Amino acid sequence: MTIHLIHGIRSVGDCTVDEMVPYLTGFEVAYPDYGYILGIETRFVNGLIVGTLAPYIGPDDILICHSNGCAVAYELMHKLPQIGGAVFINAALQRAIVRPRSCPWIDVYFNAGDQATQLAAVGAVIGVVDPDWGEMGHAGYFGVDKAITNIDCANTPGMPIVSGHSDIFTAAKLADWAPFIVKRIQAHIA
Repeated sequence: MTIHLIHGIRSVGDCTVDEMVPYLTGFEVAYPDYGYILGIETRFVNGLIVGTLAPYIGPDDILICHSNGCAVAYELMHKLPQIGGAVFINAALQRAIVRPRSCPWIDVYFNAGDQATQLAAVGAVIGVVDPDWGEMGHAGYFGVDKAITNIDCANTPGMPIVSGHSDIFTAAKLADWAPFIVKRIQAHIA
């Protein structure tokens, strides 16, 4: 089993999903860095990223994704026969997704301070970004699938309050949140 870290659109210096690497001891980790892209490019580039990554993802592999990486992962799940599970952190993804059969569970980490995914939802409506984009990172999953779990990072007892699109990856907060995420993954695969 490999954990694949899939980042969002970003620029150099942003806190992103690769900050999870030191916390993933005991797991094989792959970090396919597809570089800096603009939001408007996701409409065309995400499919290319999916096509490039698909051959490297095995049936027991876990996807930990941030922002646009969640849209990439969601498309991957529709193309692959099986994966081990997924972690969506501040997903630039529609809230009312349908979990693909290929994925047995999805944990959704969100917070109301994530304004970037509110803008993502607007971009999807007017057709300038990946059509799967939405405000899941701001408001969580909306649906009845019990295999999709919402975790409100601004209201989780005993955990630091997260507010913003990449705030969970700041060093002080990730020191608590990364072990929380890893513990949930371990419970899913036990």
